[in-house]
Amino acid sequence: MFFMQTGKVSALTRLKKVSVPVKDIASQLWCEKQMELYEMGGFYSTPAMTKGAAMHAIMQEKVMEKLTIEPITYPDRLYKWAYENYTSLINLRKNGYCREIRMYGSINGFRVAGQLDEIRIIDGKTVIVEDKTINSKNGTNNVGLRIDVDKIQLEIYKHLFDDIKSGEYTYENFINSNGILQMSMSTEFVKGLDQIGIKNELRRLDIIHKLMFEELKKLPELSNILKLRYIDRQTTQILTEMDIVYKRETLDSYLVEAMKYWSGDREARPVSEENVWRCKMCKFFGKECKTWWKE
Repeated sequence: MFFMQTGKVSALTRLKKVSVPVKDIASQLWCEKQMELYEMGGFYSTPAMTKGAAMHAIMQEKVMEKLTIEPITYPDRLYKWAYENYTSLINLRKNGYCREIRMYGSINGFRVAGQLDEIRIIDGKTVIVEDKTINSKNGTNNVGLRIDVDKIQLEIYKHLFDDIKSGEYTYENFINSNGILQMSMSTEFVKGLDQIGIKNELRRLDIIHKLMFEELKKLPELSNILKLRYIDRQTTQILTEMDIVYKRETLDSYLVEAMKYWSGDREARPVSEENVWRCKMCKFFGKECKTWWKE
């Protein structure tokens, strides 16, 4: 489900990506130019993100047993994500929560993907939780700096989840737009699945995704109250937690403008003049980006 427009080159094509990351769409609110420069480097990761990823892995291990076979190819990775999603969603019924669920969908005709931090069942409803790590040495003072960006990311996941639950985005949409039926997993990976006892009927890329989508649709009604948590990067202690009331109209308005960048209707925008203070926190300031640089 690609957005196609004659005479324009989408940012997705320029950045050589197969789908738009949810985190990128949210990061556009902070500084679109910074997000683009990170992606032009081939891998969008900051030191804080690396530490945060390690923390997420620790939290994930508490509630999910990962597939021990290492993927070799992209189809292998898709299978691994889907299998872990599927088993985690099944365990959600027993544990009351699960973590690191891969989400897919479509926004303005673009394929979109991301990893939702946590799903909980609270008072009979499905609640989406997004975790952000911060350095406890700074207390919670730096929470306010990026809270709008974090809220947008959380709301995009709710948007994708809603579309799956309502049937607006289906398993068929996913396999057709991603070419799943034309993909083949590596022989080594499939042999590995057999060796660890994965049932034959579960060793198909299309079937495991079908089961994953079915589990997502089975979940109770989605709550419009989303939870945003800030967690200490070292200890995994929750420092502060807040409820976010989801408003689809507000999100849609943001997405219309944000996706114009991805469609190639406009170039990446730097921060506005009143937000120049953000530039001092950016590794590209005065180097790759000199929009507000004073010689």
